[in-house]
Amino acid sequence: MRWRFIEMALVIVFILITYPVNALDSVSLNVGTIASAQWKLEGINIALADLPKNPQKLVLTIAKLSLPKPFDDLNLVNIRCTAFTWQNKEMSCEQGRAEIHSKRWQSPAANFSFHITEKHSSLMLSDLHLAGGIVTVDGEEQGDQWQLQIDAKAVDGKLIQQLLPQEWFKFKGGKINLKLNASGSHALVKEFTLTAGLDNLTGQTKDGRFATEALMLETTLSAQNNKCIWQWQNHIDINGGVLYTEPLYLEAAGQNIVWDAQGNWDAANTTVDINSASYKHEKVGELSGSASIQYKDGVSLEKAQLSLNSDNLQDVSANYLKPFFEQTILQGVTLAGHLKADFSIDHQVLTALTAVFNNLDVKDASGRGEIQGGAGRLNWSNNELFTQPSKIVWQRLQIHAVPIGPAELGFQGGADSIRLLKKTQLPLLGGAIAINHFRWQAKKQQDPELSFEGGISNVSLEQLSLALNWTPLSGTISGQIPRVEYSNKTLSLGGELIVKVFDGEVKISNLAASGLFTDSPKFHSDLEIENLDLDQLTGKFKFGGITGKLSGYVRQLYMENWRPVSFFAWLGTPENDDSRHRISQKAVQNIANIGGGGAADLLSKSFLRFFETFGYDKLGLGCYLHDGVCQLMGVKATESGYAIITGGGLPRIDVIGYNPRVDWNVLMERLQRISTSDEVIVK
Repeated sequence: MRWRFIEMALVIVFILITYPVNALDSVSLNVGTIASAQWKLEGINIALADLPKNPQKLVLTIAKLSLPKPFDDLNLVNIRCTAFTWQNKEMSCEQGRAEIHSKRWQSPAANFSFHITEKHSSLMLSDLHLAGGIVTVDGEEQGDQWQLQIDAKAVDGKLIQQLLPQEWFKFKGGKINLKLNASGSHALVKEFTLTAGLDNLTGQTKDGRFATEALMLETTLSAQNNKCIWQWQNHIDINGGVLYTEPLYLEAAGQNIVWDAQGNWDAANTTVDINSASYKHEKVGELSGSASIQYKDGVSLEKAQLSLNSDNLQDVSANYLKPFFEQTILQGVTLAGHLKADFSIDHQVLTALTAVFNNLDVKDASGRGEIQGGAGRLNWSNNELFTQPSKIVWQRLQIHAVPIGPAELGFQGGADSIRLLKKTQLPLLGGAIAINHFRWQAKKQQDPELSFEGGISNVSLEQLSLALNWTPLSGTISGQIPRVEYSNKTLSLGGELIVKVFDGEVKISNLAASGLFTDSPKFHSDLEIENLDLDQLTGKFKFGGITGKLSGYVRQLYMENWRPVSFFAWLGTPENDDSRHRISQKAVQNIANIGGGGAADLLSKSFLRFFETFGYDKLGLGCYLHDGVCQLMGVKATESGYAIITGGGLPRIDVIGYNPRVDWNVLMERLQRISTSDEVIVK
């Protein structure tokens, strides 16, 4: 800061007193106004008393000192120096008082002093009462160089609100301590150090995206201007209270949050380089690394090398991940365990990731799945030549309600693809799922491509049905899954899917699906059913027990939005079935209701109602679905309709269907009534 305006005024006084002054005891000069490009002094008066004495007594008064931008809202007024001396090109004010006024606030008079020589000047303003606190300002100039120190103690956050040019942040309480040391040349700031302390500070921004509650914070920011590039260092220590920065809500009670960083700021190129940074949340984790940020057209993360280390993924999940998971597919997912991860970002895109984790637990509040005792290493890169393998193991994996036992997966991820490296077996409900081949490939602006090949062996149907809350079934399920591919929004099966179940076999062929992830998926398939054991299939249901075998098919099945549009189906007793054929009274009634037969009336009105089961020769029911109507058929045609069950043995009964054409929705309603009214027998 330069004080040449005082020198100018005193030069005028000096000229006056060089003339004979023997008859004068005092002289005064009313300078009026002195203005520069940015500073303005008004009402200047210099009085020189006790002229015959040496030294003389000088009194300086200034009505108003206007400051340059950005301090133009502040003015020093009623400046008065009663111990003002000048001699040998040296001026000083040892005892002065001044007030600070602004549009919103004015201070009581504060102590004011300065000392000016030809090559050195200094200024001090002390005991300045500002918003309930005390402020000291100490400035010094030597040649073209200057230094400035500002020390503000116990400033009331709520009272300082009145001094802000706009209400971008509304303080509600708390104290602020601030210390600034700055130096420079002419109008150029060369370096500064800003230290601030917040004591129980509460407030929020106008838009509510940033807020604090009883926040305890210590911070230091230092910077040096090197050829218009600022080299800076920053330290922040949050040791109490709450900080909200949308969408994160962080509590620091007993868990200090510390940030240390250093880097460069190039204002001309609108870039900030963070050469090194460390963010530590005590008992939670640490994030460290470097980054380059461009902020010309919004904030853009150009490059970053980051490392995350946490022994407490549970708190990482609760504090940092949960807010970002809300309103996404990951809502309700929580993590626990240990993680060390390194990742690279280029132009806001993840380019490489290495993560080592153990004791990993993943839970989903909506019940979609979970992992217990997970461990492994993930290696991924968007480089197509990347070949480092990854491995994941778990003690328990659950998909919805289906548990999968301990297993290990080895795979390779890179360039938007995932590929299984070796065949693996996943324990499942007393059996296993074999994964012989798996590959997933992302496509730009398209659905990803996927291929899979594997098998199922000896999976307990009883355990599976209990896990899925179905009616308990008996037996096991096995089968080979040929190559399944999803490409160009179409799912296809390369061969026959063979499933061994209920001591029989189900073959699925010509399977294809399209639009799976749209509002109107389409599905095609053919099914062949061979020698299913009806006792295993029906034995647990109040629908009615049936013994014997069941074969059939569903051909040219076509579905839209998972609703059948057309098919030709037949289910019935296979030829040359020499197994025992018995059917319960309840099963007869339900089958008759499906086909519209009169067996229910016959059973209730004759002696047959006293029998629990009946013998039969054959049973069968077919349907040709077209235009929403099911054309029904039985094991043979009769004069009045079609036979669904033909009797055999004693006692025997025939079930005849009389309505060959049934609306598909009506048929589904009949089946729904039967299934919802039935009770389940669990032996």
